Amino acid sequence: MNGENPNPVTPPPPPPEDAGSQALADALRSSFVIVKIIMVVLVIAFLASGVFTVGPNQRAIVLRLGKPMGEGDKTLLMPGFHLAMPSPIDEVVRIPFSSFQVAESSVGWYLTPEDRARNAPPPPPMDRVDPATMTYVLTADTNILHVKARLSYRITNPVRYYFDFTNAAEFVTNALDNALLYAASQFPVDDILTRNPTGFREAVTTRVQTLVEEEHLGVTLETPIGVEASAPLFLLDKFNAVDNATVKRDNARAQAESYATTTLAEARTTAATHRYSAEAAQKRLVTMVDAQSDKFKKVRDAYNRDPDFYLRVMQMTLLDNVYKHVQEIILEPHVSPREMRLNLNREPSAATNSYSP
Repeated sequence: MNGENPNPVTPPPPPPEDAGSQALADALRSSFVIVKIIMVVLVIAFLASGVFTVGPNQRAIVLRLGKPMGEGDKTLLMPGFHLAMPSPIDEVVRIPFSSFQVAESSVGWYLTPEDRARNAPPPPPMDRVDPATMTYVLTADTNILHVKARLSYRITNPVRYYFDFTNAAEFVTNALDNALLYAASQFPVDDILTRNPTGFREAVTTRVQTLVEEEHLGVTLETPIGVEASAPLFLLDKFNAVDNATVKRDNARAQAESYATTTLAEARTTAATHRYSAEAAQKRLVTMVDAQSDKFKKVRDAYNRDPDFYLRVMQMTLLDNVYKHVQEIILEPHVSPREMRLNLNREPSAATNSYSP
């Protein structure tokens, strides 16, 4: 059937050497598969090691071969999941971060930082200053004073802040110390304590801003800066007595100024009332005189044109005004000079109630 042998012959088994080689080849093949799987797992694990998270109160910067990745705001990674190349290619630097950083200065305060940290009470009054246990500043009028300050700032350039300085936060604190010492030397003690504390605080703020900007720390200060000043403890009673006397003086001066202001206001009001009344009376009098003057001028002109006629008109006007207010009128008739007859009897008045048949 098609030239094929209907009864094929089974080949003889291989020699023992060929069977060992085949088993070795199968073992090597299985080993290579396992090695491939292990290598794939290692690659996946290697790549997965670059996944990292940033906590809610953290920021992160990725350093690739020691150089920060990204520019500007993109350098700082926000909280969440992020991907980077595995170490040692990339290094993830996590930075404790909050909205505001705080710097405090006690370069001239009577409590040490440790005492303030545990909220220790102020020491009792003493008879002298002990430089070994408390610090102070010198004012422009060579007085001793205690001052402290507290400021908040934001990190606006984290790369510069964390990588260009060994401890930028300490430098901010040093700048605040410098500002307190410098500003205190520019103001007398009374200005710092009572007269011009706002000016002293502004001087401290200006000095800190200048120092921070000169060093390019990558931070932005939040103003105003909290500044507190206190008289030396061994002179606290004296300063309080002066303050009390100053308050009494200011109160007395304020009362006197208030009385003077009230009295002057009342006097000005009275003077203004009298002045306005006098001016109004003057205007009325001038207006009346002007009217009478105009009337006199008109009368004079009429009189000058015809004196007799004007006198007759004036006489008639006068008689008319007189007749309006009399009950009886008696006229003198024109008779001869030798004889004058007067009709003095009254004419009978008409009956008011006449009868009509």
